[in-house]
Amino acid sequence: MFRKYFGYILFMLSAHSLNAQQASLTTQYDVVSGIQNPAYNGMHQSLRIDAISRIQWANFPGTPRYTCLGIQTPLSKDFALGANFQSLKVGSFKVASPLSMNVIAGDIAYHKQVSKNVNVAVGLRLGIFGFNMQLSSLVADNPTDVAIGGNDYNINTPVIGGGVIIYGKNYYIGGAMPQYALLSDQIIDNVNIGYNARTFYLLNAGYIIPLNSKWNFKTTIQTRYYYGLPMQFDFNGYLIDKDLFSIGYGYRSTGSHAVLSSIKVNEFFKVLYSYENGTVYNKNIPFVSHEFGLSYSFSQPSKQTKVVPRFY
Repeated sequence: MFRKYFGYILFMLSAHSLNAQQASLTTQYDVVSGIQNPAYNGMHQSLRIDAISRIQWANFPGTPRYTCLGIQTPLSKDFALGANFQSLKVGSFKVASPLSMNVIAGDIAYHKQVSKNVNVAVGLRLGIFGFNMQLSSLVADNPTDVAIGGNDYNINTPVIGGGVIIYGKNYYIGGAMPQYALLSDQIIDNVNIGYNARTFYLLNAGYIIPLNSKWNFKTTIQTRYYYGLPMQFDFNGYLIDKDLFSIGYGYRSTGSHAVLSSIKVNEFFKVLYSYENGTVYNKNIPFVSHEFGLSYSFSQPSKQTKVVPRFY
């Protein structure tokens, strides 16, 4: 029973419906844009910390919990540094999650203004990818279950990534390969564990429509491509009060819908929440997902630095 359950988890990780989880799948993806695309770091010209925690399929036991943390800071007008941590845990047993994947990476970005309202940024990422499957540390209902005896798998390998963004006062468009793990195939119980670290590609775009001096409307779209799988896309639309909050709607091409919200606590601090629902298992079973986020800017750019207002 124990082996069957864990094999089911591995199957889900290889399936279309869940494959994006190890690839920074979030609903409010533009909050952690530095993780999605290393070229984004430094766009705000201030030291920032952004974090999101996602509970995927919250109405099922042992489902994926994804957490990401991004830090970025400018070095100069043109250069910026970033760092990010990502963690995915799957499974719910007595003392541990049986499977986890982690990425720790550092970024460097270069920004250049090429015309009045056209800026170009490129970014490079280097880091470490870790895959950990520790069955021997679990406590099973049946102590004689052979599945818990010595079946531990640990993989650590370098990752690289890169991206480019073209942006102006009210728009941006970018493409990225956020991470590519230098990892050969790892076949366990007929499941390719190495597949979970494979490269993927993102294309993001957004546009801000000023409605008046107080309100803006933001639209964003993200397209994701994983090798061997159909292309997926998300569309988000937000109504933004510059001084207080935002409320929006998100649609994912897998058929899910989301409510997106944020509130500004003060000039530096913002709290986010999103609620998503849809169906899984051939669209027969409903699911809900929750996403919580924080965004904090430690300082505002100096008056001598030319920075356009950003809501992305």
